Amino acid sequence: MSEVLDPEPTGEAAVVAAVRGAVVRFGPTTVLHGVDLELRAGEVHALVGQNGAGKSTLVKALMGVNPLAAGHVEVAGSRVDLAGPEDARRLGLEIVYQDQPLAPRLTVADNMFLGRERVHAGVVLDRAGMNRRARQVLERVGADCGPDDVVGDLTPTQRVQVSIAAALAAEPRVLVLDEPTAALGAAESASVFDLIRAARTDGVAVLYISHRLHEITSLADRVTVLRDGRRTSVAPAAGLSTQDIISAMVGRDLEALFPDVPHSPGEPVLEVRHLRSGELVRDMDLSVRAGEIVGLAGLVGSGASETLLALFGDRRAGGEVRLAGAAVSPSGPRAAVRHGIALVPEERRTEALFPGLSVATNLTASSLEAHARGGVLSRQQERRTAEDLVERLGIVPRSPAQDVATLSGGNQQKVVVGRWLARGGQLYLVDEPTAGVDVAAKAEIYRHLGELAAGGAAVLVVSSDFEELIGLCDRILVVRDGVVVEEIGRGEVDEEGLTARAAGAGTTEDSAAHSTSDGSADAPPPPARRPAWLRQAGVAVAMLAVVAALVAGSPGFLLSSGFWDVLRQAGTPMLLATALAVALGSGAFDLSIGAVAQLTATLSAVLVVAGVPTPLVLVAGIAAGAVIGAVNGGVTVLLRVPSFVATLGMLFLLVGIALGINGGLAVPAETRSFLLLGQGFVGPVPAIVLTAVLVIAVVALGWRYTSVGLRLRAIGDDERTTRLRGVRTGWGTVTALVLSGALSGLAGVLLASYSSGATARDVSLELLVTALAAAFLGSALTRTFLFDPATAAAGSLFVTATGAGLIANGLSDEWLGGVQGVVLLLAVLVAVARKRALGQVVIF
Repeated sequence: MSEVLDPEPTGEAAVVAAVRGAVVRFGPTTVLHGVDLELRAGEVHALVGQNGAGKSTLVKALMGVNPLAAGHVEVAGSRVDLAGPEDARRLGLEIVYQDQPLAPRLTVADNMFLGRERVHAGVVLDRAGMNRRARQVLERVGADCGPDDVVGDLTPTQRVQVSIAAALAAEPRVLVLDEPTAALGAAESASVFDLIRAARTDGVAVLYISHRLHEITSLADRVTVLRDGRRTSVAPAAGLSTQDIISAMVGRDLEALFPDVPHSPGEPVLEVRHLRSGELVRDMDLSVRAGEIVGLAGLVGSGASETLLALFGDRRAGGEVRLAGAAVSPSGPRAAVRHGIALVPEERRTEALFPGLSVATNLTASSLEAHARGGVLSRQQERRTAEDLVERLGIVPRSPAQDVATLSGGNQQKVVVGRWLARGGQLYLVDEPTAGVDVAAKAEIYRHLGELAAGGAAVLVVSSDFEELIGLCDRILVVRDGVVVEEIGRGEVDEEGLTARAAGAGTTEDSAAHSTSDGSADAPPPPARRPAWLRQAGVAVAMLAVVAALVAGSPGFLLSSGFWDVLRQAGTPMLLATALAVALGSGAFDLSIGAVAQLTATLSAVLVVAGVPTPLVLVAGIAAGAVIGAVNGGVTVLLRVPSFVATLGMLFLLVGIALGINGGLAVPAETRSFLLLGQGFVGPVPAIVLTAVLVIAVVALGWRYTSVGLRLRAIGDDERTTRLRGVRTGWGTVTALVLSGALSGLAGVLLASYSSGATARDVSLELLVTALAAAFLGSALTRTFLFDPATAAAGSLFVTATGAGLIANGLSDEWLGGVQGVVLLLAVLVAVARKRALGQVVIF
């Protein structure tokens, strides 16, 4: 296919967007060499090339993510300077990235409008309008989910649909789709193709990137090919064959996509009977012999991928599993590896790779024993292994010292496959082996899988690409509803027929005969899942049970004046817990809140003694906290110091400053107007309680119902996703830390008033531990286990009531610190057990 420059002939659609002479450099390396790209209204333009050819780099240049060293971007015929994705989105350019970056713990509607929220009065989210528009677009794309569904609960197909719906909701001029069907099968991909055709009909310019070349030939109007950062050809898609595209991509004719590697099945290596795991794997029977490649063909949600995880010990499972004739029950991945089981997981970024470490380290991570002597790694041997695998798999760039996170998606997949080639094993569980991998690399991976089988290993493959299963596997097992319903031999079915069988369309008596003889295909439906509100209510019920037990032991501590006393004690801790939840919920870690409160308490007492009016003391305390928060934010964002480290250093600095101010002595503050803040009443309600509740209510409402609150929550949930949606995440981090500091400053003023001055004792760590316990406990009360100001305040009230109740039941004050530590530990354990993560917190 020769280079076609395509001067605009009369009658062609207008160029909506273009990249002219794009040059992109990363350090000394030039990644794009003067690339041109034109996108026309009502046209699907395909961009293809091998992994590392520069496709993603070019797209990110178009979207303002990658700065251009030379060249420029044009929109509607005018040259534009894009400072970031937000500029591109304002001009009508929308993108759906390959990994569908969505904030997993936010709702569908929140994700769809993140960065372009609909608001009332410029501040308050128009929830009704957002949900209404989201519902309209979701119906248009055929998504089986609603605006209020949490993204983390969606299937891969639904996530793709939501990503496309989010882009279409903006009514874009240009829609960029980067591998939207990489994790989808033929049936699920069909709805995506319908959306693309509908967008083309509406006059949208669509840029489509895919390694599935049959999609290119059936969808595209024009095809641009990149190789080694250069455009090698651009031509109309009509009349192009997949072989033409392959030749332009690799610079030569490619041999057979599925290399013929002779291998003969032997004795059974894996035998599975009545395997059950979770809600999707209901009653699986299967076997894989030595020297055999077996495929599991099922639609999304069929249980095929979950079967591999259960066999690898990553999911609890029941049933009988035999490996080489011996009964095994992998208690976890480590035990599975010891048995010679290898897993290439579906989600390479989150389940397989170690970002920040080198390609060599990632390649040898599962075979450290083979590269060590006396427990000490041999870097020379590790490097030799890595260099050999880099050469065999064609990993680009060639340097094993390269950070694996900087590789393209396809090259990352090669690293995951290469890791298990380095270790070896008797059973290989391979989930989506070539997702996001170019056609040349696919042939290499297929050859290596064939060589594994030729060497006597058993290979079990799950793939949403049914053409891949048909060309690669000796046998295919059709999976529906967690059960193997049919077995198909090599050459007995085509892609259309396999898709129909996986969907359950047109099943025949013959297919029924291949179902498990014990009737497992008719296994009972899985038990209904408990609703989310019932699961999270368990923590609240447990908290109420603890308080009830304490009341039973000493009824007086929450009766009459005791109730108000507990609330007065909780006023300051509730504000500090709210402050910490704002920081944690925004992805930052503010360890300085207790020290800020102690410092502002000392400053307040000193100002009161100096005769400063109470309102000015209050303003000074809040302002001091906000300034400290701004310093924390500046150090974190501008100097790129982890917030954990920045605020830890600030903690010790503030403790020293407070000690320097008070000279190691208590500072009494006995001015009546000042004492009313912490000791006065408004009717029967303590003033400190009323102040705390009002402030927390304002913060909580802003957190949940304003665009700023949504963006802060999104940053905490997934900073990269939020940044790609055009939100200035650095600004969000600074805002969160300023707000956290201001709330801590207010808490310090109230603490000084409540205590009639400032103590000489260092209470910063005590205040911090109490707030941490409350924040983590509060996160267990939310729907998605996110940090939330309101639930953190509720957690603080529980911690305070528990302490008061224990004292009322005879516990010494000296044990309260230990009790708070136990509550913190239990709260963190609940978060880890329920979500296998610490919510939104990244410490380093």
